[in-house]
Amino acid sequence: MESRGDRGGLCRGVSESESLASRQSSWKARKRPLPEQTGKGAAQGMSGLELTGRLTEVAADYQQILKKNPKDVKALLGMGLVAVASGQTEAAIKMAGAAVRMAPRMGTAWVTLGQALKAAGRLQEAETAYREAISLDGMDPLARQGLGELRLAEEKGEQAVLEFDLALRRMPMMPAALMGMGNALAMVGRNEEAYGYYEKLLGMPSPEPEAEFSAAFVLSRMGRTKEAIRYYRRAVRRKPDFASAWMNLGCLLHDEGHDIYAESALQRAVELRPDMVNGWLNLALLERGRKQPEKAEEYLRKAFALNPEFVDTAVTWCQLRSTENDQAGAWAWLRWALLREPEHAEALNMQGILLHKDLRTEEAIACFARAEALGHRAATSNRANVLLDLGRMAEALAAHKKAAADAPDCAGARYNLALTRLRMGEWKEGWPEYEARWRFREVHSRQRVFRQPRWTGEPLHGEAVLLHAEQGLGDSIQFSRFAALVAARGGRPLVMVQQQVERLMAGLDCVRNGTGAQAITGRVAPKFDYECPLMSLPAVFGTTMETVPWSGAYLGAEPDLIREKWRQVPRSGAGPRVGIAWAGNPRYKADAHRSMKLETMLPLLETPGFEWISLQKDGALEQIASLPERVRVIDGSSREENLAETAALIETLDMVVTTDTCIAHLAGALAKPVWILLPHLSDWRWMQEIETTPWYPTARLVRQRRAGDWADVLGRVAEAIEAFRREQETV
Repeated sequence: MESRGDRGGLCRGVSESESLASRQSSWKARKRPLPEQTGKGAAQGMSGLELTGRLTEVAADYQQILKKNPKDVKALLGMGLVAVASGQTEAAIKMAGAAVRMAPRMGTAWVTLGQALKAAGRLQEAETAYREAISLDGMDPLARQGLGELRLAEEKGEQAVLEFDLALRRMPMMPAALMGMGNALAMVGRNEEAYGYYEKLLGMPSPEPEAEFSAAFVLSRMGRTKEAIRYYRRAVRRKPDFASAWMNLGCLLHDEGHDIYAESALQRAVELRPDMVNGWLNLALLERGRKQPEKAEEYLRKAFALNPEFVDTAVTWCQLRSTENDQAGAWAWLRWALLREPEHAEALNMQGILLHKDLRTEEAIACFARAEALGHRAATSNRANVLLDLGRMAEALAAHKKAAADAPDCAGARYNLALTRLRMGEWKEGWPEYEARWRFREVHSRQRVFRQPRWTGEPLHGEAVLLHAEQGLGDSIQFSRFAALVAARGGRPLVMVQQQVERLMAGLDCVRNGTGAQAITGRVAPKFDYECPLMSLPAVFGTTMETVPWSGAYLGAEPDLIREKWRQVPRSGAGPRVGIAWAGNPRYKADAHRSMKLETMLPLLETPGFEWISLQKDGALEQIASLPERVRVIDGSSREENLAETAALIETLDMVVTTDTCIAHLAGALAKPVWILLPHLSDWRWMQEIETTPWYPTARLVRQRRAGDWADVLGRVAEAIEAFRREQETV
């Protein structure tokens, strides 16, 4: 639910309630750097010997020494380190223990024993050994390093920082201590500082792949995704069997929209480590995002077989079932998860999502608050979105601000905050923050990249600026008005939009007078000097509610098309001709909240004295046939190939009544009287509790007073258009 996507986005812009199930932060890449990053480095730091790559040779040398002198302490310690490095922990403890007995005042002997005990999982005994070394030398860097690793294992990050700091005071460039300090700082969220220590490691000759892994980890946390990907790639090039690096690389590639490469990396991870449960879960999540539930279930079954008690698997099952609208199945998996781990943050977040879908909003808020207290990053945004649904706007805004402050690198939190600001009229802050959508996968799976620079509002001297569509048809219509402002700055606007809208854009003044042009998305664009997304233009121009560009209709229909529409759909009565549209794109995630069935409009359609013309296309048209015989609705748009023809039909009408679809934007852009029927919590662009909109002065917004209550909305519209009819009759 980390999203409230706008039009074309995964959630918001159609209906915010659906967003609760849209994105749970369960993409499993973000684990703490693995223990393997510290163990081997510490062994190397203690001995100064090359223990990797030639363990057998080193062991043979020590064995020869011990044959001559079984009490040679240095050889015993060397053999102990070899045994630690090769995983023979009991042998390592035996060798180091013998060295301690022969040289109880030798700090290195106690440290080696501590390392062997730690490798064997005997952590309390390991700490005792390190403390013995410290009693001999309070600043012993190897002992402090060992204690730091123990504190890391206990997830006591701040204490680990103190121990590694003491180690580095004595040995500032000790690799294991640098790695440990970086890991400890990352554990407590001090990512910039952590990266500084990893950079020191990476500046050494032939840095370990684990250092590159760790650097990538904190870079991804800091939002520096491309750099993180580069480091993960370097790690797997140098260590091709680094399964964890392959998995995290796959996760970041997925976040960047490169799903084919992401799948390849994740598959490589599970090939190397078939027992890596998180690898299978990430593959399941990737397939869920691709809307391939069968494949997702296949991977989930593999994860479940590996560890039936792993709660994350149950939560991922819950998410899949919720995505597939199987609420009962989602609840079953969630109960299973919470039974095993009642304080699992992601499970509590999902509980809030399911409760919200069941309309148990206060309980949902409480669940999100619990998940939030446990550190779940999306839960704060989810709580804010439920507060929006309840109309508690100030609380929602405060929660979204907190979410963005707590996770400044989280594009979803920043995006949610932007939409809430725009909804509440804080456009000065909202438009710049809305740029976060480009980093938010739920809105844009991958960013469009141009060689030409982004135009940010600087004066132009005839340069061509490509203004490109990015989301829905309605968005293209709404924001195409800004092309006139680009022309006023001295530029030549090239408006690149979807094919259904491209012909319509010929009605823009700058296109009609030859200072601009239109093009079709997905085709080769005319030559241009700068680019700017259409929906970024309000930020470029610092648009406020008082400065929305409007000098009247900014789009128009072709005269020949208007005449053709009069011929195809002639006036058949004396009353006003009213165009109607009742349903949007059914593939839009929350379409059910903004759209209605045609039969729901019957109280309006039975109002006498009007001629009803359908502006609807696609499957919803079939509903006309099911209307009672007493109600006549004329199909006016089913054969149209583009919205230029629809615009011509609208020009023959007296008014339009529509739900929140592109027809609302089209009628508004033509300056036609339009009644826009909105759900209780409508799209952000229609703001809150207002009946007019600066975007379309000829529009009237009619909102549900209670969620789902279209009858009241249609009753008010019927009264309004009846008044309109009477006015027309007196003219």
